[in-house]
Amino acid sequence: MSQANKSIQEKTNQLTKLVAWFDSDDFSIEEALDKYKTAEKLAAEIEKDLSTLKNEINIVKNKFDSEK
Repeated sequence: MSQANKSIQEKTNQLTKLVAWFDSDDFSIEEALDKYKTAEKLAAEIEKDLSTLKNEINIVKNKFDSEK
């Protein structure tokens, strides 16, 4: 499944696993930069998804409010 098709929850779960890796016994300084970049990109995608969702909710809310 591509990143674009993952739900916010799936992306959040993936980010949680990445963050946990930094505290795990598997941590290695050689991999840290790549893992950090991946986590940073994932966090930005989640933020964008949430912003889009918020905008959609506001549109629906405004439409509902105008129909009252």
